[in-house]
Amino acid sequence: MKIRIDEIPEDGLHLSFSGDEDFLSDAVKSISMSGDVKIDPHLRGDIHISHSGEETTFVGTLTGLMHLHCSRCLGEFSLQKELILDLKLRSGGLAEEFRQDADEQSTDVLYVEEQEFDPGEIILQEFLLEIPMKPLCREDCPGLCPRCGALKGSTECRCADESSGDPRWEALARLKRKTGQ
Repeated sequence: MKIRIDEIPEDGLHLSFSGDEDFLSDAVKSISMSGDVKIDPHLRGDIHISHSGEETTFVGTLTGLMHLHCSRCLGEFSLQKELILDLKLRSGGLAEEFRQDADEQSTDVLYVEEQEFDPGEIILQEFLLEIPMKPLCREDCPGLCPRCGALKGSTECRCADESSGDPRWEALARLKRKTGQ
């Protein structure tokens, strides 16, 4: 869905998403993403797009679902993210005067080449920026055992029962057994 900047009504354009619409599918196809990341194209929330002068504002709150892989146990999990948008769109490229003006702004400024933009692509890019550097299925995820490759603490991993811990402490453990403590 493309929106022409010069066709935005004076009172703005309001987009509302109930979660039933498949809004991001076209954007997902146009942007190359890693196989470990999947963004659910069904969003919930509202966006208000308005235009005055040279700026187009893109403000709203959206909630979406990301399907990621845990960086510790490599298991798949879903993460619900709330995205608060406060963007300004400007057409005309990245001339020096635009870059200096953008540095003074408190909101993010996006530059579009044409007089039209795809809100789905903008929303998808903002969601991609919200992906954690090290996604975790849960904060206390134990990860994989370095010896057997199973999930630490699971029934498949018996390595904790077999080992006496860190081999660097083995000399101290022998001394402790020798003295009977």
